[in-house]
Amino acid sequence: MQGLHAWSVSAAFWHETPRSCGGAETLPREESRVTDEIKRIHEYVWARHVDGSDHYDHAIAEVDAVADLDAYYSEIGHRNSADQVYLGILLFERAFEFPDEQAELFARARRIFEFYRRVTGEDDWPAVEDRLEDIKMFFDEAEPSEPEPAPEEVFAEEPVTTPEAEAVATDTASVAEPEAPPLPVDAPVEVAPEPEAPVVEPKPKPEPEQEQEPMEVTSAAQEEERRLAAKDAARREAAEAFIADLKVVEGMRLVPAGTFVFGDGDRDVFLDTFYIDKTPVTNAEYFRFVTETQYRTPRYAENIRLNRPDQPVVGISYGDAQQFARWAGKELPTEQQWEKAARGTDGRPYPWGSDPPGASDACFDLDALEGAPISVGATLRNVSPFGVHDMCGNVWEWTSSPHKAGSDFRIVRGGCYNDPAPYLTVDFRLEAHPKDKCEAIGFRCVKNIHP
Repeated sequence: MQGLHAWSVSAAFWHETPRSCGGAETLPREESRVTDEIKRIHEYVWARHVDGSDHYDHAIAEVDAVADLDAYYSEIGHRNSADQVYLGILLFERAFEFPDEQAELFARARRIFEFYRRVTGEDDWPAVEDRLEDIKMFFDEAEPSEPEPAPEEVFAEEPVTTPEAEAVATDTASVAEPEAPPLPVDAPVEVAPEPEAPVVEPKPKPEPEQEQEPMEVTSAAQEEERRLAAKDAARREAAEAFIADLKVVEGMRLVPAGTFVFGDGDRDVFLDTFYIDKTPVTNAEYFRFVTETQYRTPRYAENIRLNRPDQPVVGISYGDAQQFARWAGKELPTEQQWEKAARGTDGRPYPWGSDPPGASDACFDLDALEGAPISVGATLRNVSPFGVHDMCGNVWEWTSSPHKAGSDFRIVRGGCYNDPAPYLTVDFRLEAHPKDKCEAIGFRCVKNIHP
């Protein structure tokens, strides 16, 4: 589809001929500097937020760009321009940086996107449709449920002070707290027995002092270490018994419970048993999901370089990957799960061992514009100790782990077809914004189970 591709690269036609608005002609703008500035902002929005490339003017400040576009499209002669979709895209992206203004910014962006659809007749351009879908989800989740009606206030009445009411109150009190009946006259009186004198036992003769063996002194850290070791041993024993009864899941590999070396140090982490997809999700698998659910197609669905059925699907956001996982009855892996599945338990830097990758071991170091992911499972050596394929190179993979506490960015793992070899180690990590639909990011799923 054409989208803005046919007319986004140039804004010069805005000022070539007069335009009419409500029957009145407007003269072309004389300030070419403003025209060039608007064009520069459009090219920035296209490159960064539509094309997803890094080839944009990094000197542009988005807060100023929003103000410039807002002012420009408020002028007579520009109010009915479909080009203001660029302003809508900027407002949408800015909404994630200002949570207090998010609803207002999303509402403005939605109005612009819906206007764009009306004037252009296009309703299948992902740059607009994906954002409209996200805005709809935001307002659906934010819509409050109908408040329950407040209970009617009940005011206490003033106490009645008539003689009849006082009599009733007195009778009620006497019924509520009856007095104990008097004892009969001839009833025996219980007398408490006098306490017996305490028996004093003779003190034992002191034993001669004996040398005591020194007690073993343990620190709190040692006690904690012993406690954790005992806990891990118990969990491992339970897991081994549990794994023996697990069934084989087609297309997935079992990663048993236990500790593994996480990261680039000697940090041991314990994980429970889980299944993980043998390969990344392919275009064929993703399009089955799209067909059955009527979900939007991935960004590169029409790109012949990236849309072969057996290639890993790319051009999908973190949210898209989550939707697929839910449909499949699975989840996205944490980065710890991903790393354990990739390296096993011995801390190796690559799925196959410690020697760096060669050209036949993984798909990497290709040209960014002409290269592409290869078919999943095509490299014989790129297999982890758990039998998981393609965790080195080909495509980065989404994980559910945030880059840091409170961050929207998510960790991606594995490296891709156009990365150099150092990016392919199993402990190398990058972050990506959850809205990114990059041609180098795919995903695989896990199925979590517990004893």
